[in-house]
Amino acid sequence: MGLLRRIDPQMTGLLRYQLFLSIGILFIGLWKASITRLATIQKTLSTSIDPSTTKILVIYLPIWAIILLGIYALSSVLYKVATFGDCPEAAVELSGQIEEAKQKLTKQGFKF
Repeated sequence: MGLLRRIDPQMTGLLRYQLFLSIGILFIGLWKASITRLATIQKTLSTSIDPSTTKILVIYLPIWAIILLGIYALSSVLYKVATFGDCPEAAVELSGQIEEAKQKLTKQGFKF
């Protein structure tokens, strides 16, 4: 993601989607190639891994990728929440905006 930091900030979102899409297409292509060449993969790995295990690993690879992506997303969100710092200036500004909104709504007849 270091490359995305050096590029124009307005294009970062689009580039992130393009990068995700490109990696997804590459992964699907490699998985499709693995499915079509499953017999060759099983022969190559037959000395170290059982052929039925190889078949299960290759067939369920997208599911494992989605699970790992979910674990990564969850762990990154939890890390960001755990290390989130206080923002006293933002808290003061938000409190002021809340009071201002209450005053405007009170003038319009709302009760708090």
